[in-house]
Amino acid sequence: MEDNNERKTLVLHIGTHKTGTTALQSMLILNQQVLARQGIVVPNTGRFHQTEDYDTPGHHELAWELAGAPPHALVARVIDELEVAGARTAVISSEEFHTVHHRTENLSALRSAFAARGYRTVVVLYLRAQARYAESIFQQNIRDGRDPSFSRFIDEILERGRIDFEGSRLEFEYSRILDALSISFGAENIVVRPYLPDRGPEHIHHDFLRIVGTLHGSLEMEFTMTIANESYSLRTLLQALHRNLNDGASIEDDELLAFGRAIYPQIDDAIFEHRFLLLQYAETLAFLQRFAPDNAVVAGRSGAFIPFQSPGDLPPPEHPIWSESAIHRAIFDRANTAWR
Repeated sequence: MEDNNERKTLVLHIGTHKTGTTALQSMLILNQQVLARQGIVVPNTGRFHQTEDYDTPGHHELAWELAGAPPHALVARVIDELEVAGARTAVISSEEFHTVHHRTENLSALRSAFAARGYRTVVVLYLRAQARYAESIFQQNIRDGRDPSFSRFIDEILERGRIDFEGSRLEFEYSRILDALSISFGAENIVVRPYLPDRGPEHIHHDFLRIVGTLHGSLEMEFTMTIANESYSLRTLLQALHRNLNDGASIEDDELLAFGRAIYPQIDDAIFEHRFLLLQYAETLAFLQRFAPDNAVVAGRSGAFIPFQSPGDLPPPEHPIWSESAIHRAIFDRANTAWR
């Protein structure tokens, strides 16, 4: 990554999903004027108009447009907004960009459109350990009404190294993302960071702002931060599953608790408020072994070390987390059968 104080720079943050993206995007919009006073513009064009009173903080509409064939009118509109604002540095962010990384022609066209107006595009990508990434993506699939079979979901990832749906592609062999981005933007213009949730919710905010500041030349770091909250409890996962399988119908809390007690009579009701845990020890180990070689390739190319590289990084089989995950999985699987 090089300092670039003369040419204009587009910082294109592309995710991935479940790496604190919404909180980061909210922080950028919350500090939009603070950044603008320093010559860094977060455009409004390309944000999705979700309701009359709310536009998403992320530029999802721009990413979705790039999934289709040209012309891409929003790209031109974004550039026009930046030109009017006199932006030396622009920041665009959406985790939806990485799902179309394989559409290299469209992303190359995006780079060329910005290059024609004097912008160098630098892509920023955060990556997390594949096992927890898979769990988080699965809960989003449940919320979106997709196939609720967790076993089929993880089997496909372990076999193919990716998941495809509705024109989008989620890669778990991260080197494939880097290969495609290198074609579109050039390997020298890709910044890869590991996502480290144990560092606290503000870690990614500060890390990303440091990247922007390096590219911009300087950056005042006093910003209002937002809190990342990706916690999704067993209760909320089961509620989403029930809606998925029953045309949107809700399940009452007392009915949900009674369902759990029918399987585990001595269950502590507090377990339903814990973060959901579906992967078992053997499955988590399988993820680690499946993707560790590719993670080593990513580390060699980018310097980003994805967590959980060896079996010693996992809690041992006798750790309480695995007994709790067995309870979560049993309740989820039983519900997936009973509620159909």
